[in-house]
Amino acid sequence: NFEHASHVTMSANKLLNRIVIPEHVDYERESNDIASDLHDYTYGITSDPLTQFAIVFSALVHDVDHTGVPNGQLAKENPDMAALYRNQSLAEQNSVDLAWDLFMDPRYKRLQDCIAANDEERKRFRQLVVNSVMATDIFDPTMKALRNK
Repeated sequence: NFEHASHVTMSANKLLNRIVIPEHVDYERESNDIASDLHDYTYGITSDPLTQFAIVFSALVHDVDHTGVPNGQLAKENPDMAALYRNQSLAEQNSVDLAWDLFMDPRYKRLQDCIAANDEERKRFRQLVVNSVMATDIFDPTMKALRNK
């Protein structure tokens, strides 16, 4: 629902702000040194606005059309969706597909061009969104294994 999406989006933005502007960096030094340290400290997120926006966008859309039913139950209730997504992260994949279809609507061409200047950036943006939303499937065994590394 909208309230949940708003809360998650605000939380993701707050998290990014804390990552992007760390407190323990000495900001009195030469700017090139600061930029390099921030890049290293944040695994490049500070110098990558596309990643930052993809995280916030993912937070906003991660539960689009979510019915509140776990993926296992969703597969039983909607075998066509289960087949489409090969019984993996049904709700999450559906959310990405619906949100992406809306985002790619020609009415939003100017927004698309502001976010991604070319096809390569658009593909990268989509992959960032897919990876971020798929990571929200807390019961997927593959994602769980990656989180536990």
